[in-house]
Amino acid sequence: MFFQADYSNANEDEESHVTFGGKEGILFVLDASTSMLDENENRQSNFRTALQAIEASMKNLVVGNQRDLVGIIFYNTIHSPKSKFEADTMEIVVPQHTCILLPMDMPSVDNISYVRNFHTSEDLFDFSNKYGCSSDANFSDVLWFCTRMFQKCGYKLQSSAIVLFTDNPQPHPPNTHEYQQAMVKAKDLSQLNVEFTLIPMLPDFNGELFYKEFICTAMEMEMEHFEMDTAVRDIETISSRIYRRNYRKRCNNYLKFSLGDNLEISVGVYSSIRHVKYPKSFKVHRNTNEIVSRKRVYEVQNETEGTTITLLPHQQKKYQEIGGRKIIFTTQEVSNMKTLLPAGIRLLGFKPRSAIQVRHYLKNGSFIYPDESAIAGSTKLFRALWKRCLDREVVPICVMTLRHKSDPGYVALLPQENTFYDQEKTDQIEYNGFHVMHLPNLDDIRDFDSFNPEAITVSEEQTELFKKLVKKLRFRYNPKHFNDPVLKTIYSNIEAFAFKTEGEEPEDSTLPNTEQQDSMISDLVAAITEEFGEMIVTNPKRKNTEPGENARKISKSTEVDEAKILEAFTKNRQDKLTIPELRGYLQEKGVKGISNAKKSVLIDKIREYHNL
Repeated sequence: MFFQADYSNANEDEESHVTFGGKEGILFVLDASTSMLDENENRQSNFRTALQAIEASMKNLVVGNQRDLVGIIFYNTIHSPKSKFEADTMEIVVPQHTCILLPMDMPSVDNISYVRNFHTSEDLFDFSNKYGCSSDANFSDVLWFCTRMFQKCGYKLQSSAIVLFTDNPQPHPPNTHEYQQAMVKAKDLSQLNVEFTLIPMLPDFNGELFYKEFICTAMEMEMEHFEMDTAVRDIETISSRIYRRNYRKRCNNYLKFSLGDNLEISVGVYSSIRHVKYPKSFKVHRNTNEIVSRKRVYEVQNETEGTTITLLPHQQKKYQEIGGRKIIFTTQEVSNMKTLLPAGIRLLGFKPRSAIQVRHYLKNGSFIYPDESAIAGSTKLFRALWKRCLDREVVPICVMTLRHKSDPGYVALLPQENTFYDQEKTDQIEYNGFHVMHLPNLDDIRDFDSFNPEAITVSEEQTELFKKLVKKLRFRYNPKHFNDPVLKTIYSNIEAFAFKTEGEEPEDSTLPNTEQQDSMISDLVAAITEEFGEMIVTNPKRKNTEPGENARKISKSTEVDEAKILEAFTKNRQDKLTIPELRGYLQEKGVKGISNAKKSVLIDKIREYHNL
């Protein structure tokens, strides 16, 4: 398989056996049958909903990795018109009742705008005449066409995924030739490592008729463990489901794990958590808007002869001043000094699980999992070590060198089991394997013995009072429920500028619902005031009340157009409304508990208010 490294420098160590590189490809396949395009005044068609979800997913992919490839295919059409973006040199035969809306390409403003204009047009760009609706497409031909598009996209793909939108639970009856062909193609998808995701667009979608066997065959799953996803019509839910399913699960590195003399297994290192970087800014030419690149060049100038000679990298040397003397090193000597240990993990011994404390946390850890492709039998030996560490509650202590020329460090391998946030086991947070915890050295530890805070005594009644307060304000924390407000603001402004639309005010999910908190602790406020007295605020900040250039500008409240909002709900276009408009409308109607509510909650409040 062709892998993409998450590090800027590839592993140059001789032990590395994997070639790094490649992109990810995702194909959105839409059923264009008559039932998918049916719509009325109260509900838009499933076809439009799917296209809206695809548009949102393409924007998510731009945020995640804009170098990945995206394509859109329609099947169950009558005609197969050429795509607007399709190249003349494309060497793929399009099957009958199938067409390309977007060929495999990186998400851009042009193709995202085209998808938006397509699903917002009244007749879907004259869909009935240009494409037409049928139910005669052969599902195996559609899958063959998808694999051909992956192969002819012009790039080496690290992974491929097909996302299918349909409301037909049985494309072919059982015991037919077409049914058997589809199951053969499912085995082909498994061999080609193509991930298949089904988005059912019907509330009572029966996956038992066809897709249960198909997906289990394609994804190599057990039939008894298969669970069909529930049908949803919320755009945000569908797009987040697609993005979460196809989020990159790339291996950062493959290392050899040395357990002793002549005993090694192969493991893959994965990032369990990583800080998302903000978009990088580029300097452009003032007149042409071309990106300006910078290059550093070292030159030696001869003042006597007036000549200048460019100094090449192998001609450069570095020095370290010690005791007033410059110690000079060549680039090769510096490189050799940095290579203390070859890349890999070396077992030193074991410690009790209780010996590893939270204060030992140094930086973001990793996750290791066995790699059977390099050393056969790695999975069995890895599982035996993992199971034994769990049973005896011990932690392996190792020396880990991630890649060539990187500094080695001490790590603790914490064995962990599958853990879920909910009882339904739909939101997994931990997986079977070892969590890599980086341990500090002596120089990394800070001593705070000089701090001698004055001891403050509190009564038992005061302690019990705040125990009740903490218990009332306790909630189940899940980091997946909180988005970075700064990152969302940046991308919201970039999106508004790129697509020439009005920027929507992003909601800050990190802000607490103060109204709800006040109501939860209202019965404790009087008791706290009686025990501790009134809170005195010292040195409050001065408010700038004088007019002037530095005076804070008071933002004007959003004007609420009631007719516009009701019309949007009538035409099922409420997703186009902004959060300030929805919140302002509910405030005028006297609805409470909406100060920090999300957009979906505001929409539900309006529906509940008008019984929609």
